[in-house]
Amino acid sequence: MLLSLMIRLMLNSVVIILSFGIILLIKERFKNQLTWKAQYRIWYYLLLVLIFPFLPSSMIHAGFRLLSLSGGSVSPVKVMTPTFSNDAGISGFIQDFSISVSRSRIFHFPAILPYIWGLGIGIMSILNLISDIKIRRIRQASLPLQNRQIRELFNCCLSELNIKKKIPLYSSAYLSSPMAAGLVKPVIILPIHMLSEFTEEEIRFILLHELTHIKHRDLFLNRFLALMQALYWYHPVVWIGLREMRKDQEVDCDLSVLSMLEENSYLDYGKTLIRFAENIVRRLSFVSQIAGSEKEIRRRIRCIASYRKETTWKQWKSRFLLTVTSLVLLAFIPVMSVNASSGSFYPFYPEHMKQLDLDSCFYGYEGSFVLYGVNSHQYYIYNQKAGTTRISPDSTYKIYSALCALEQGVITPDSSYMKWDGSAFPFEAWNQDQSLNTAMSRSVNWYFKALDEKSGISALKSCIRRMEYGNQDLSGGIGSYWLESSLKISPVEQVELLSRLCQGTLPFQPDHIKAVKDSLYISASQGVSLYGKTGTGNINGKDVNGWFIGFAQSQDETYVFSTNIQSDQSANGRTAAAITLDILENQNIYRQ
Repeated sequence: MLLSLMIRLMLNSVVIILSFGIILLIKERFKNQLTWKAQYRIWYYLLLVLIFPFLPSSMIHAGFRLLSLSGGSVSPVKVMTPTFSNDAGISGFIQDFSISVSRSRIFHFPAILPYIWGLGIGIMSILNLISDIKIRRIRQASLPLQNRQIRELFNCCLSELNIKKKIPLYSSAYLSSPMAAGLVKPVIILPIHMLSEFTEEEIRFILLHELTHIKHRDLFLNRFLALMQALYWYHPVVWIGLREMRKDQEVDCDLSVLSMLEENSYLDYGKTLIRFAENIVRRLSFVSQIAGSEKEIRRRIRCIASYRKETTWKQWKSRFLLTVTSLVLLAFIPVMSVNASSGSFYPFYPEHMKQLDLDSCFYGYEGSFVLYGVNSHQYYIYNQKAGTTRISPDSTYKIYSALCALEQGVITPDSSYMKWDGSAFPFEAWNQDQSLNTAMSRSVNWYFKALDEKSGISALKSCIRRMEYGNQDLSGGIGSYWLESSLKISPVEQVELLSRLCQGTLPFQPDHIKAVKDSLYISASQGVSLYGKTGTGNINGKDVNGWFIGFAQSQDETYVFSTNIQSDQSANGRTAAAITLDILENQNIYRQ
């Protein structure tokens, strides 16, 4: 699970960079139309992208579905299925052969990524904890402010900001800059030297500034930003983006204070900032302090100097522009994030879909079942999350390897014979000459590897791109890419491709499609013909992935199905076929 999260984080890193660029572009393009508050709030969309990888996949897809124009209603259907004793009933007409692939677990670099990530989070958490401890010590060493005039001034500031919550006011000899701290019980702490060195008006500016942070709930936000910075400690764009957001937060707070002041007080407020810039201290996490770096202070002074109270027209124009850009970002960012943070999932929202309860059929296997009526356009799905998860196709890909070979002229519908080279294989059925029909039914690896080699990697890539096969990743190399390697496809996509195969709408010649369909024929019963292909993923001698995909065709309807099961050691194509036949029989689609 952690390794999966690492993949989502790495993929989402690209989305973060794109989102950051979009936000900067919008801020620059519309800086004269957007209010400062709007320019600050637009950073919240970056935060949305940051949390996407940590959301449950179901929540991500549910959110994506709300944006989809084709989302359909889902109605649960209870399906009672009989149990099958074993797979002996299918052994006579369904063959399933697989060869184990080796996956070394001695040292696999991606496997250590969670530990490196966790170490970075640990270091950042320690730094934040140290900062938190410093704040606690300052609070503990602070004393309630006794100056009656300042307390009365503080109460006036609370009234101006319409803050009814009781907020304690303290003074401390350990601070050179005032700060607001605390979440549930926020407090304001003033440096004790301020009481003698600053005028009452300047202290009022400072109190309004810190109280505005509390009113805007910036203390909660600062905690969240610190958490995001810890989780994304490795990502420089996140550090830059959050730093810019904090800067805009201070400007937003300054301008919020200015909106309550008379115009002749703007210059005095700016001078107060300059006085603090002369005694800059290192800022603490989780708190709000009026002082900042010299560069930040200069920027804030420029904003204060150019500030004019916004007209009602500009406020409405800013709201309109922010709403439009928000809709664009909400439509664009989630799509990118879904594809990046959960690129192993296939977005699937049909208009007509019924969910099936088939727990009793799967006997503890993790897996899914997808059924589609070609004429009725009705989907039936068990475990939609697993049904939309892309996994290795294993031998089911041989269907499309054959199609590509036919298109390239490597074989023809009338001439698909290939001579065995004499190499010894663990299955006797492989140790002989093969045709497309025998190679498909016996799942002969060497036959399809030879087809792929003769087709060539460029032609194969073009072929799977034309049919939009899964993730279209052949980087695992010929002979391996489909076998628990780079190529991935979801059960839903298997059904969609087979549906196109049945209807002859794949971008291939009709006689080639017919030749492949014929090679998938298994048996017929009561006017229904069954076609299918098994697939088994065997890693280090253990069956971990089992497939059975195909279709049942009668005069009235064609039902396309895809079953996938997974386990640590006993998930294979034969078991997937047995589960499928039980379901098809129970649904009165096909009886043996």
